Amino acid sequence: MEVSICEAEIGHEKELLNLFKKVVTIPDGIIRKRHEITANYINGFYEKSLENGLVLFTKSKNSIVGEIHAYTPSIYAFQHILTDLTIAIYPEFQGKSIGKKLFQTFLEIVKTEFHHILRVELYTREHNKRNVAFYKSLGFINEGRQQHKIFNSKSKLETPLHMTWFNPNYLK
Repeated sequence: MEVSICEAEIGHEKELLNLFKKVVTIPDGIIRKRHEITANYINGFYEKSLENGLVLFTKSKNSIVGEIHAYTPSIYAFQHILTDLTIAIYPEFQGKSIGKKLFQTFLEIVKTEFHHILRVELYTREHNKRNVAFYKSLGFINEGRQQHKIFNSKSKLETPLHMTWFNPNYLK
C-alpha cells in the first residue's frame, strides 16, 4: 500500500470531519464522543495547528487516510510547547505502520524545524497499554497520571497519563 505524508494546507476541513467521525467509533480511540465531532471542533484545532503548530496528513491515492496535529497555546509562558497532540487514522489503514510513520515524521519535523519547541505533549488512557507502549517506543515519557479525570460514556471514571516527548534540538 502506497501512502505519502505531507504538511497540511487550508481547505481540508470536510475530509478531516469525515476522518474523525469514522475514528470516533473505535473503542479506546480518540477521547471525544460522536456528537462532539463537529465542524467547529475540526475548524478549531485545525486553525490553531495551521497557525501556530504542525499538521500532517497521510494520503493514499490523493485521499486523506490519517492526520496528526498539535499546536502551541496562545499564552506566552507556553511558547515552547506543542500540546493537545492527536493522531487519527482510518480504521482500515490501522495496523499497517502508517500511524507510526506519521508520528515519526511529525517528531522529525519538530527536531529539524521547530527548535523553539522543547515539549510535545499528549494524553492517553492509563488502561490502554498498547497506546502507552506505542508512545514510549517513540520516546515519550510518562510525566504523571491524573486519577479519575476522564468521565467516559459508561459513567465510569478513567485515569489519563500525561506523556511528553522532549526535542533534543531545542535551542533556548
